[in-house]
Parts: sequence; C-alpha cells; structure tokens
Amino acid sequence: MTIDINEAKVARNEFGMWLEWTLATAFGMLLGFLPSIVLVNIMDLALARVIVPLFAGFLVGLAQWVVLRKYVNEVSDWILAAGASWAVGYALGLFIMNGLTGTGLDSFVGYILFGIIVALVQWPILRREIPNVWMWILANVIGWTAGFYMSQVALDLFFNGPTIAPIASTSVISGVSGLVAGAITGIALIWIVRKPERI
Repeated sequence: MTIDINEAKVARNEFGMWLEWTLATAFGMLLGFLPSIVLVNIMDLALARVIVPLFAGFLVGLAQWVVLRKYVNEVSDWILAAGASWAVGYALGLFIMNGLTGTGLDSFVGYILFGIIVALVQWPILRREIPNVWMWILANVIGWTAGFYMSQVALDLFFNGPTIAPIASTSVISGVSGLVAGAITGIALIWIVRKPERI
C-alpha cells in the first residue's frame, strides 16, 4: 500500500503539519520509552531490546499516523512500518554499537544504521510521494543521529550529578531525540510533498 498525500491540504497548513509531526514524534518516543524503565527491570535484557523498540516504534508510528491521516485517505500500514523499522533499526544499531565499542564510532555508526533502516522500511509506503528514496534516508539519518546526540547534550545540561533518576534521563533522551528527529523529518516530508508525484 502507498499513501497519497493531499498537496493542497498540506500547502494550506505546512507549519501546522510540521509542528504536529514534530510533537507527535516526541510524544510517541516518550510514551514508548518511559515504560521501558519497568520492562528492563522485569524481563531479560535481550528480550527487552526487542520489545522496547517495537513498542516505541508502534507508538511513534501511531502518533505520526494521527497527523498523516488528516492529509491522506488511509495510512494504516504506516503504524506497522514504523514499528517494524524501529525494532529492526534499534536492534541492529545496538548490535553494531556493541561490536564497535571502544572505537569511537560505535554510537555514530549505530545511529546512522538506525536512520537508514527506518527510512527504508517506511519508504515503500511513501514511494508515491518520494521521487527518490535518498531524500528520505538522508532526512532520517540526519534527524535521528542529530536527535540522539542532542539528547545527550541536553542530558548533560540539565543534570550534572553522578546519578540521574531513570525517569528523568529517559524523558530527556526520548523527548529531545523525538523533537529533533521529528523536526528534521517533518521538514523533509513537507519538502517532498511539494515535489510532483511519481506514480
């Protein structure tokens, strides 16, 4: 299934769509990752590394769907694509990070891989609107990589003690990364919609 975004509706409310998309991504991240504090303590770490991103991806996808549905006829597959891309991207990203630990490239490569996977799984749904997959990949790589790094900067700004409550660190990391990634991918989505469709 592909979606057909109504360009006229987007043109009438570009800033509104961007803002809603940005906030929806951050809200989905918060709702998806806050329960992970409990899940990580009650289940096996390997299982939590699959369940948490799948749950978070589903909620990010659901929140973004709430925004997209105002501009398209039907986007139910978006939720499935977001959940799947998150689970696979997060799991592979963690695998790469663990394999490259100590090289200085572990997080960077992991975040780039995460952005690529998210974009590639979502692209089939957006392919009617996106003339070239590279734009969506680039937006996701930049958005999610910048988001995760900015969340670390925000964490250092707000908390400078040796211990940080898990609820505080999870809220800052998921909220800031969602806001940054949502803002960047939202700009890309609106720019993409302005381009002629590929049928």
